[in-house]
Amino acid sequence: MKYLLLTSLAIGALIVTYNNSSSEEIVAQEIEPIHEEDPKSLDPNNLWHDIRSYPSTFDQAQYVQRLQEVVYDVQNPDFKAPDLTQSWMQEGPGNIGGRFNALAISPTDQDIIYAGSANGGIFKTTDGGTTWNPIFDDQAYLAIGEIELDPNDENTIYVGTGDKNFGGGSHLGNGVYRSSDAGTTWTQIGLEETAIITEIAIDPTDSDRIFVSTLGNTYEKTPDNRGIYRTIDGGTTWQNVLFISDSSGVIDLVMDPSNSDILYATGYNRINLPFQAKVTGPDAKIYKTIDGGDNWSVLSNGLPTGDQSRIGLAISDAVPTTLYASYTGTALDIVDIYKTTDGGANWAPLNVHAGGLPTDAQGGFGWYFGEVYLNPYDNAQLMVPGVEMHKSQDGGSTWTQNVPNWWDYTVHADKHAIVYLNATSYIIATDGGLYKTINNGTSWTDIENIPVTQFYHIDVDKLNPGIYGGGAQDNGSMSGNATLFNLWERLYGGDGFRISFLEDDPGGAYYETQNGGLTYQNSITFDVQDVSPNINAPDRVAWDMPYYINETTAELFVGSSEIHQMDAAPYGFYNSISPDLTRVAMGPVVGEDKRHYITEIDQPLGDDDKMYVGTSDGLMWRGDRTGSVWSWTDITGILPNRYCTAVRSSPNFANTVYAGFSGYKYNEEVSYLYKSSDDGATWVDISANLPGITVNDILIVPGYDDDYLFAALDGGVYFTEDGGVNWNYVGMDLPLATISELDIDLDNKKLIAGTYSRSMWSYDVSWLDEAVDPSSFDESENTILNFYPNPVHDLVYFKAVNDEKLEIFDVNGRLVISKTIL
Repeated sequence: MKYLLLTSLAIGALIVTYNNSSSEEIVAQEIEPIHEEDPKSLDPNNLWHDIRSYPSTFDQAQYVQRLQEVVYDVQNPDFKAPDLTQSWMQEGPGNIGGRFNALAISPTDQDIIYAGSANGGIFKTTDGGTTWNPIFDDQAYLAIGEIELDPNDENTIYVGTGDKNFGGGSHLGNGVYRSSDAGTTWTQIGLEETAIITEIAIDPTDSDRIFVSTLGNTYEKTPDNRGIYRTIDGGTTWQNVLFISDSSGVIDLVMDPSNSDILYATGYNRINLPFQAKVTGPDAKIYKTIDGGDNWSVLSNGLPTGDQSRIGLAISDAVPTTLYASYTGTALDIVDIYKTTDGGANWAPLNVHAGGLPTDAQGGFGWYFGEVYLNPYDNAQLMVPGVEMHKSQDGGSTWTQNVPNWWDYTVHADKHAIVYLNATSYIIATDGGLYKTINNGTSWTDIENIPVTQFYHIDVDKLNPGIYGGGAQDNGSMSGNATLFNLWERLYGGDGFRISFLEDDPGGAYYETQNGGLTYQNSITFDVQDVSPNINAPDRVAWDMPYYINETTAELFVGSSEIHQMDAAPYGFYNSISPDLTRVAMGPVVGEDKRHYITEIDQPLGDDDKMYVGTSDGLMWRGDRTGSVWSWTDITGILPNRYCTAVRSSPNFANTVYAGFSGYKYNEEVSYLYKSSDDGATWVDISANLPGITVNDILIVPGYDDDYLFAALDGGVYFTEDGGVNWNYVGMDLPLATISELDIDLDNKKLIAGTYSRSMWSYDVSWLDEAVDPSSFDESENTILNFYPNPVHDLVYFKAVNDEKLEIFDVNGRLVISKTIL
């Protein structure tokens, strides 16, 4: 045997270090004004559930049960190996933000504010927004729809879980929580099965008498768990006092401040049957009770009839018989605002569009907004949140936009909640954080540095050590780290998805937006060019289109329902290299054809003529290239008929590939993680003792003979050191959020986790360095050399297995040394 010793100097010659000195140029470039929503489509906002529903209905009970299993693992020391008991570190971003649904403010100290995130829990500030702390992270359900302070004791807080706007995330909750110590501790007080709480109204004359409006589980028609519930004993028992139908709930609820027996509520047809969303219907009406909920009447005189979408209510504190109702119609934009001055007996339209409120103020997806606000300090001021926000200072006669255009990011797009400080000062909650004005919208200040970004995908910049990038819901593509917590850099607009930093092209990158939008940023001028595939029916592309870049061959592959290949990327042209690889090509399918597409693409280490492909409808393929022709083999085998969430080739062994799947089905408590060591000819289930929860990603640590694996789940990160025989929960202090993707920063010994609600985190994995035993070399493997240590630091030893040729590949499969051994 021949041995080689490469010093750190020699290794250093193979690595290009990149320090981005042109960051100001990137910041200065105009971010394309691509808004996050397809204006007429509900698909993006049901993506999280659609992924977890195929081929049947999302089972909320299974999801709830399995999250509890994760909570048990978090709290049980038996599920943590010694190296897995450290705390995760927040990498950020703090300055990008995420979606907030609910706001509440102390009536005695306006510096005390509570903010409820759509998927990231509750944050509290006691200094007006300079610093924020999470106060709900011990709970399993971090989707927040409502926060209400007891009018008789501001330290008693009620929280409704579930995302009432549910745009693009895991929106379910498990009822109402109460804190009696200003958010330090919490108690669940019921309504676990209602799934989404929309409003909480507390009787100011009796704090034990509380009304709660709910949407119910929108993924099934149910004859219960919807409507309005009342408790008269502080949540010990609950009674349903308004039930509308098995496919509708109540989206808004207001109480007469002068008479707590008088309440107004709005019905809402909101249902997500398998692959079909409904946001309009005949139950969109205004309901009124004058006896504390015992009886309800439908208000009608002067209000729209027929099917409608979301209705928002605002009531005057000064004159409680005056109310406003905003109607979103079947075109999913605001129809008009209606006013009553006699407690709902009669209504009249304000004709807001004639007064300057744009007809597209809600952007064509008014179900996401659908509210109207009345300033309690100035009842002449009305506010309509939407993509932008519009105000009227004269009771609705004339309207002006009172925020900057969303695409300059002074105030983020999509406004959801408002809390008033005085007649001209208020705070708003948006899809990108919290903003405050003290001059009625003339100027705005971002008052939060809360890391609640919803990452779809992440990437480690291997040429710029310690820099991490990601694509996020409604916030584009960005990069940064913990030292840049409030200085993360916006790289590109739109919804952000897969982001790829290039190694052979230092400074070059690919950024992705929704529906297959793909952009290349060059490394010289940092200009961008569109390299999106041209997808035409019947071909179909996912909201989150997969792509794979092979820098060695300069090939770019994208997945629609077919695989498209670009040679000489990014300057070439696309050609289809596969047939339709989904079940649509096989005949009748579950749901609509448009829901079936390729979700994952990967190429194995050092083999440019092989490819693995997974689909949304549970198929797995291997592509093999001979010359310029690709052939395709169905390697699905025993894999489950579920949405494929991850396809990852081993960086250590040829012919080895891993696959992850999603799904929550009754009485099917498995987590769907598989391995093949023979190019997909056979598969082995390696989920072992993982909780039965969706596997979103699998990371195979380079080296370690594929024994060391990390799995990203809907709740937390798990690790195995024996190839999947046993799994342990990783770390402490990581919120129970969906972990969307993992990567590893070998230079800084960090595991990087992108979450879909709580930004990006890292975990110290320096202990991996000591895990390799040089005596464990297996010379029988079909490789030409072995080496130690792995991962490599300052010194690496190579041991040749044959006497002919030495080839060294980096962890991404690029050939960095090739020489004949003498």
